[in-house]
Amino acid sequence: MSDLLASVGVMGALGASMLLAKLLSKHFSLSAEWSRKIIHIAMGCIALTFPFIFQNRLSVLVLGVISIVILLLLRNIKALREGIGKTLLGVGRKSFGEIYFVISIVAIFWFHQSPFEFIIPIAVLTFADSIAALVGISYGRHSIAHPREDHKSSEGSVMFFVVAFFCALIPLQLMTEIGRAEVLVISGLVGLLAALVEMVAKNGNDNLLLPLFTYNIIRHNIYQPLDGILLDLSAMVFFFAVCIVVYKATNLTKLSVVYSLLTAYLVMILGGIIWILPPLALFLTFGILPNMKQSEKDMTQDYRAIETNSIIGIICLSASVFLPQYREILYLSFSLSFACHLAINTYSRLLNFFNLSKGLSAFVGLVKAVVFIALPAYFLANMNQLTLILYLSTIVLVMPAAIFANSVYDYTKVGEETFRANKVAVGTYVGIFTVVMIIILEFGGNGNGIY
Repeated sequence: MSDLLASVGVMGALGASMLLAKLLSKHFSLSAEWSRKIIHIAMGCIALTFPFIFQNRLSVLVLGVISIVILLLLRNIKALREGIGKTLLGVGRKSFGEIYFVISIVAIFWFHQSPFEFIIPIAVLTFADSIAALVGISYGRHSIAHPREDHKSSEGSVMFFVVAFFCALIPLQLMTEIGRAEVLVISGLVGLLAALVEMVAKNGNDNLLLPLFTYNIIRHNIYQPLDGILLDLSAMVFFFAVCIVVYKATNLTKLSVVYSLLTAYLVMILGGIIWILPPLALFLTFGILPNMKQSEKDMTQDYRAIETNSIIGIICLSASVFLPQYREILYLSFSLSFACHLAINTYSRLLNFFNLSKGLSAFVGLVKAVVFIALPAYFLANMNQLTLILYLSTIVLVMPAAIFANSVYDYTKVGEETFRANKVAVGTYVGIFTVVMIIILEFGGNGNGIY
């Protein structure tokens, strides 16, 4: 009964906040962005009470489903969209932020074990995101994004870090028994990494990525000793130094460096040191042997290039968390995805910028993939002969797809077609390899011996 009353109160408060935002927008001639952020902050403040007013996780799940249905109606019914929904949907850009907002609240509430684990991610989402956006709009003068990327200002990012830092610091200090040094370092990590997530987010997906990423940072570090937390921070500094070196020598944008840094940290906390080696090998070697020509550097690669080269591997890593019985196989698939991308990228570079033949370009691409990723994976994973043959065969078989894609699309330009072609090719062959390995495991015994 108490959860029912709380749900009614929450829905009433949300409706009142939307009505208030509409009245304020009309009275003070506020922009659509300001009206949207008023609702954003109101929704976040209401959500922060959930650990104290709801007893059952299922109640919040049901409330979330009802809220999403209402939001979809606001989107799709013209009278509602142009009425009370205008304050929420009036921004002139494609965004599903309000849907992601609800999903993130439900997900964090479902998984949290202590109130501070829910409060910190939602506080970062509520206050840091809103304040940084408004500061960036009003005072942002120095863009850190490439013209092809969404505008992000350094002023907004600095403000985001400051607010996120305190959103973590205050709950950790007041609601936990963690030492002050640990609190400061964890809060710093939350502020830094959350600010990086906000930099690369687009179409409102920061409302989903920010709380989930922040929650994982808290869960990963909260019970670690200070030495372990400082080790994570040192790893971030190391990754940052690597990113800067690669940035100076290649054609990546600043936001590509940010995306790379986040990917490295995510791989480290979900996988560990052994999992970071394949993406690190790709990141360090994709632009060397041979080094990039100036014409290649002029073809600036935005963060979509990092996403393309890492998404299949991240899927394998995420699957290994939920399917630990196949973790050894998924590590092989994880490393294989980066090996395939290295082979494809090298082939495309040599063919289009160095004018080498298809055969020689393919050969060099295969050699780089084998030397820098396949061989280290062979020793680390202790592959048996059959697994090694399947692994190497997959890298070889992906090359015809690369040759075909280069004959259809212009790889001297950055485009969605080339990104999609690479993801489809690597995803298909890595998927086939994974299925074959699972079949061998289930019906032929475990022939691998990773770790």
